[in-house]
Amino acid sequence: MSTIELSTIELMLKNLNGALKSRKLYPAGHPGILQPLEKAYQILIESLKIRQKIFIGKMKDVIVFEDNPIIDSIKNLGEVLLQMDRKALEGIIFEKGLSKLEWTNFFEILSLDAELKGQELQKAVSAKGIKYITLKSLPFGKRNIVEVYNNAIDIVKDAFAEVRAGRIPKTENVAGIVNEITDHVLEDHNAMIGLTMIKNYDDYLFNHSVNVGILSVSIGKTMGCSKEKLFALGIGGFLHDIGKTGVTEDIIRKPGGLSSEEWEKVKLHPVMGSKIIERMENINKIVPQIVFEHHIRYDHSGYPTKDGELNPLSMIITIADAYDALTTLRVYQKPYPPASAIKIMQNLSGKHFDPDTLKIFVNMFGVYPVGTMVRLRTNEVGIVIKVEQKYSDKPVVKLLFDSNGIKIDKPFDVDLTKYARGNGLQIVSPVDPIIKDIDVGSFMMQEAKSPNPQAH
Repeated sequence: MSTIELSTIELMLKNLNGALKSRKLYPAGHPGILQPLEKAYQILIESLKIRQKIFIGKMKDVIVFEDNPIIDSIKNLGEVLLQMDRKALEGIIFEKGLSKLEWTNFFEILSLDAELKGQELQKAVSAKGIKYITLKSLPFGKRNIVEVYNNAIDIVKDAFAEVRAGRIPKTENVAGIVNEITDHVLEDHNAMIGLTMIKNYDDYLFNHSVNVGILSVSIGKTMGCSKEKLFALGIGGFLHDIGKTGVTEDIIRKPGGLSSEEWEKVKLHPVMGSKIIERMENINKIVPQIVFEHHIRYDHSGYPTKDGELNPLSMIITIADAYDALTTLRVYQKPYPPASAIKIMQNLSGKHFDPDTLKIFVNMFGVYPVGTMVRLRTNEVGIVIKVEQKYSDKPVVKLLFDSNGIKIDKPFDVDLTKYARGNGLQIVSPVDPIIKDIDVGSFMMQEAKSPNPQAH
């Protein structure tokens, strides 16, 4: 394959990418959409005069033409990547005979906000009479949890951007990713909780929202909530701060204390958020309620003011929100280690937090929560990667440093449930990861990317 041919396909994809970006800004039929879409089609048709088929694939964050990666895919083809990721597409095959109507219908499906995947996606393609474009979908569940997590952040970003643009977010967008997150939590909540240790200072609001959603679903799972309630918790967690779209960025990021006027504006965000969510289509009525209540404490202090009982699901969101905030670097606060954050929250039991829900949360997280760096009695150091509720004081630890403080070339897992009390392989204390120059978020991401991150 020639360099010219690769650059031609790249140009086609850049135009498709431009049309997808414009579709977010303009209504269907706008020249900003039609012009790049038409140009992409013409380039594709010319290329199909030379080839019978053209295969465009996706490998992680890179678009490939045949087996050749397209450089700077994230920068230049971000929208194509995003839509392929959302629809779990492994590849797209264009064949000679492709009509303009098929191309237009394909674009419509690709740009749809709805999270169509697998059989539903194939049904949509068939319904539009598309014969000369074949979509190769990833098998269900094949997406790595890191991809799911990153996709969740993108979807939350999009929802916030929609509100800032004066539009109401599409329920389908958030619902699709919440369903996927919930399935992963039900399968292995430890792996998902590990990803909540990823802290992005620049994208704090979106990162925090996804983390609260994951933590809330995990707590709900431990409490035995129905799948319907888990789904409401996920949506509520993802969107609990969407009312902050009505608060200016300089107030949100202000490093010093807020003035009384600024603080009053911040305190409006649960009310504003609940009103936004009430206008979303097909939304469970519990969701706006728990968003409204997520800053009302167990003793009814906090904000906004409300008489009567609080929804039990709101108490879950409140705990998840506080835990992630405490363990995250903020403009006005250093992050607390997970174990320290839990101790702070226990001191507020019965005041800020529902005692029964907090107890379940603490039991789920254990003495040393997932993501805690710990020292064993042998002086070896590692990170907790799994906690079983029955053995909350005996987690699984990935050892990173030997007893002499030397970094281990091939870190390995130690399941402390297999060792009797008094044995050297027992935790004696938490360790500040900064001392060991370890970024726990990056570590948990790499752990999740491994083929069997929780296999022991």
